[in-house]
Order: sequence, then structure tokens, then C-alpha cells
Amino acid sequence: MLVRIWDRDKDYDTLVKWWTQWEFGVVPKDILPPDGIMVEDDGVPICAGGLYFETKKTKLGFMEWIVTNKDGLPKQTHKALKLCIDAIIQLGKDNGVKMIYTYTKEEALHKRYTKYHKMIPAESNVKTFVLDLDGNYAKDLEWIQDEEQYSKHNK
Repeated sequence: MLVRIWDRDKDYDTLVKWWTQWEFGVVPKDILPPDGIMVEDDGVPICAGGLYFETKKTKLGFMEWIVTNKDGLPKQTHKALKLCIDAIIQLGKDNGVKMIYTYTKEEALHKRYTKYHKMIPAESNVKTFVLDLDGNYAKDLEWIQDEEQYSKHNK
């Protein structure tokens, strides 16, 4: 398997396809972190994820947008996800990040983070919030809201 830095422009269509497969909504390209990882096997993308960081002012990295090709083979996807998350962690280390923070409602990722990546659960029953500062991103928040909040916001 090949692990590489993602290219937001070239990989965006693949990410959109995967988000659509999983019914996640579509993250705007300019919201994605410039730094992320794509894992491929024989030139076929399998999974990806991003890391937000800026180490001149903080040593915290935020891992987000972990996604897989829903049509992938389970064993291949499992292996690729381990490689992807390990590569994101290494990307952080290589760039001076001292702590990586993430959140997910996906139980499979909860187990993966603790079992394979030795991450420590930090919070339970968290509510997340978003503020659209210029009014361009709140038109369709399906990509960042769960079904309950999306239904309330889009009445």
C-alpha cells in the first residue's frame, strides 16, 4: 500500500465520492486541512484523513475527516485505516505537533483509536458548535451536523 500526502485539489473528487457513499455531506474544499494523508493500493484510493496544525503558535493538532471507500474490501480497508492514522500521527510529529485531538461519533473509530493508536478518551456527551463568520458555509451544514441538528437547522 502507498501512503502519501493528499492533494486537496486532485483528491477532492474522491473524498466527495466517499462522503456521499456514507451520506456524510460534502466538506467544502477550502475547509479541509491543507495537510492530510491518502492511502492507495495499486493506484486505487482506499482511505484518507486530515490534520489541522500550525505549530508556530500552538502544538495541538486536530485530526479530522477520516473517511474510507465504502466499496473497499474490509480487510484492506482495516489495514489502510491503520496506515492512514499512523501516518497522520507521524505527520504531526514531523511538524512539531505535541498532542493530537479528535472526536467522532463512530463507534468503530472509538475502538480503533484506543486499540491500535493508544489514544485516550477525553470527553463524553460533548456538543459541538459552529459559527459561520462570513455567511458562505452555513447554507448546507450536512457535512458537519448530525441528523438531529441538520433537521432543526433546515426546517
